[in-house]
Amino acid sequence: MVRRKQRVHQHIMEDESYHIIKKLIPKEWVIREFNRPDYGIDLIIELFDKIDDKTYETLGEFIYVQVKSSDQFPISTEKIYGVGNVAKGKWVQDRSEYANLDIVKYSYDTNSIFTIQSLGASVSVLLFLVDLQSEDVYFINMNDYIDKIVVPQKPNYIHQGSLTIKIPTLNTLKNYQVSSAALQLYGKRSKLLAAFSKFNYQRNELSYALGIKFWPVYTYRETLEKEMTEKQTYDLVIFFIMQNEKLDIWNYNFWLVLPEAKAEMAELKEYLLGDLVEWDKARNDIIILWQRLTNLGTMYEDLIREWYLPKMISLWTSYPNLPETIKTADVRKN
Repeated sequence: MVRRKQRVHQHIMEDESYHIIKKLIPKEWVIREFNRPDYGIDLIIELFDKIDDKTYETLGEFIYVQVKSSDQFPISTEKIYGVGNVAKGKWVQDRSEYANLDIVKYSYDTNSIFTIQSLGASVSVLLFLVDLQSEDVYFINMNDYIDKIVVPQKPNYIHQGSLTIKIPTLNTLKNYQVSSAALQLYGKRSKLLAAFSKFNYQRNELSYALGIKFWPVYTYRETLEKEMTEKQTYDLVIFFIMQNEKLDIWNYNFWLVLPEAKAEMAELKEYLLGDLVEWDKARNDIIILWQRLTNLGTMYEDLIREWYLPKMISLWTSYPNLPETIKTADVRKN
């Protein structure tokens, strides 16, 4: 029997999903569809900052999103145990205590997971699960999920057809306190990584200026480098600080060390511009400041990329309320 062209239910669900997302995302942010053709990214969200009631300024920050929808995503509860630092080795659980965590699950094909992994960590790719019945939108950062959960647990995951992704129900766009902090963090990812690279370069240059070696290797540069005067060193430090102060990372107040680091830079600059500068104190303060600045990159990899994942360290560090932990008789680590 001949019939007219038909619209499938999947397309209707997709439209409903986008409508729900747009209702929950801040109105000043811009959502662009990015699925024509579809290679894994459905939406790009561009973040804007409110200037006043009628003016919003682009931040140059973008989040890439893959959207999956269902009439309903069942909620289940899982025990979450502590895990060692997976950036240093394999997945090792501490089964002496756990926390109960409500989650939703999604079976994700490994081709999509591998594609996201291939992008690296500099671009934030989020998975949005849209529950059409409750109009909840659950989110997870897939870059971090892959590096901090999938690869440590299943290093050979590419030989599987799919993996079950577990998203804390705390990660919902309706929970504005959580979603606002998380999405702003993901939007700043490329800026943060660029800043960490700059801090490392600056510390390297200052090591020559101050005569410090962070590793016992001498290079050809040291045979050519002329010693800098105290004034030249101070000018270099002030120049670096003025560069750093312009970076668009310091106003992310959910990571408390960022505004603290900015304040330390301002304090050192004020001291170096003053009339009573003592070399020993200045040298020591410069070394300490850049050690702290370069350590931000380590903290980001060790801690911040764990935020909002279904892991114990995330429950302790990235949500407003601390988890209730339950002791067990099992002291094994596996």
